[in-house]
Amino acid sequence: MYAAAMGPEPWELIGVHDAKSAAEGYQRGFDQSHGDIVVFSHDDIEILSPDFPRRLTGHLAVYDIIGVAGTSRAVSACWSRIGPPYLLGQMVHPGPDGTFNVDIFGAPARVSPAQTVDGVFVAVRRAVMSQIHFDAVTFDGFHLWDQDFCLSACQAGLKVGVANDINLLHHSTGKFDDVWRHYGVLFEKKWRDWLARMRPGYLPLAIGWDCVRVDSLAAVRQVLTPPHW
Repeated sequence: MYAAAMGPEPWELIGVHDAKSAAEGYQRGFDQSHGDIVVFSHDDIEILSPDFPRRLTGHLAVYDIIGVAGTSRAVSACWSRIGPPYLLGQMVHPGPDGTFNVDIFGAPARVSPAQTVDGVFVAVRRAVMSQIHFDAVTFDGFHLWDQDFCLSACQAGLKVGVANDINLLHHSTGKFDDVWRHYGVLFEKKWRDWLARMRPGYLPLAIGWDCVRVDSLAAVRQVLTPPHW
């Protein structure tokens, strides 16, 4: 998938198949990497957008960290809980019987400033990793490392953004189980002062974004907003 997305651009793929945690595995992978742009991603995604290298390098010329979905106002461990107009990005998931669900969180521009992004896809400029680090001690599993990493970047004065014109098909919808809740408690304890500043006037929403179900990838590309970035 990445070979097709990158085309003739030079790139390297580093697989970490025995990670003790997301933070530990991604740090180990980063230590083996050489590029000026580093992408941390799940292994069950497909990039749908054309011109992926150009879009990625263009956004990272302005931002330090880029994701494909997230929020401009972090109020809890679950970034999507705040609802619009603070949700950003677009993502596609498989639906039932061969259909596709297009989740449109919010796409006001090609790229939008954010506070946190979802860990399904996180791209950074290499220099970022000399300023902030993964917290592999607190987040010694596979949840909430992404929100922690992004808030650490914001606290350090780095620019985080969501690229609304880089769209993925993610073959998973996540699992909000007791393990996730455990790390959610650790996250909210660590960042309680930050989250408290963001919460005034906040009302949680039961449904916070648009979801459109279509029957083909061709139809997916027409639903993404706008369809021809």
